[in-house]
Amino acid sequence: MVRWQDHVGLLAKAQGYVARSALKLLQLQDKHRIIQQGDRILDLGCSPGAWLQVACKLLGDAKNGGRVMGIDIKETALPLSGCDERVEAIKADVRDLTAEDLDFLCPGGFEVVLSDMCHNTTGNAMLDGARSLELGQMAAEVALGRELNDDRTDVTSSGSLSHAEQQVPAGCLRQHGNLVIKLLQGSGSELFAKQLQPHFKKVAWMQPEASRRASREMYLLGLRRRRFLQPG
Repeated sequence: MVRWQDHVGLLAKAQGYVARSALKLLQLQDKHRIIQQGDRILDLGCSPGAWLQVACKLLGDAKNGGRVMGIDIKETALPLSGCDERVEAIKADVRDLTAEDLDFLCPGGFEVVLSDMCHNTTGNAMLDGARSLELGQMAAEVALGRELNDDRTDVTSSGSLSHAEQQVPAGCLRQHGNLVIKLLQGSGSELFAKQLQPHFKKVAWMQPEASRRASREMYLLGLRRRRFLQPG
């Protein structure tokens, strides 16, 4: 009997994608229309490149413009099927990004910030959830900068600003832009979602059908970034 994840993986491969995570982004797109033609997209944790493939496809014809920038601590082999000259991937640690780096990579910012970043799981649900949340916060800080921390109650054990907070003061997500973050649901994830609410017109959770059925993996979406924070 073919397991669900094997079925999804084979389906993704048949469509030319390097990983089944491509189908997750496609399902998120079908529901929420995250990416529009001509968007500039930042993909954090992009290796092996499935979301780069999907993002480029959703940009439409090259004449529509747009750009896809992937960042990962691992090498991402390009070109990939479906990727054109609008797609670029660099090997870097997201924690080391500065505001100047992001502005150099894409002056004016991005319409979409995607994060499929994850650690290898340990089997300890509490530890895995905490590590996932840390990566999620890092992605949000890249997108929103210090804004995220204006009204934030720290959900980690540390009382100091993270490296990303110190280095990314303004954030790279443009007004009306969309943010997608993968998380393992656990202690702190609902509070984190609540902290995003003042920054977006809509905050939602979604588990794509392509995710493992028993997985705690969820995607947290911040849709249409506000120009001004809403009072909590």
